[in-house]
Amino acid sequence: MNEKIHAITIIIETLASDIIESLRRKIINEPAFVQLYAALDEVYILTRQDKQIDKELAAVLFQIYSQLVTQSSYVYDVSPFVPHIGKMQGMIRKIFGGTLQNS
Repeated sequence: MNEKIHAITIIIETLASDIIESLRRKIINEPAFVQLYAALDEVYILTRQDKQIDKELAAVLFQIYSQLVTQSSYVYDVSPFVPHIGKMQGMIRKIFGGTLQNS
């Protein structure tokens, strides 16, 4: 794995812990999401020509996304969750190739 991607993956894993801990309390950790989106933009730039994405990175992105969706189903007001669900979907599509929605 590319050293930069590995370093970013470690940062994303740390952010994921903070994000998921907050999500389990039904709270959106806005500062952590801002940092996550910045890291994902960097991942996209570094991997846009790659045919494969690291399994560890894919797993952490899926974990964050699935926790967003799961925890949003337990709250009355989903409005704080919806923008992040959409943004995570978009970021994942962008990183993994973008044409997945037409399959």
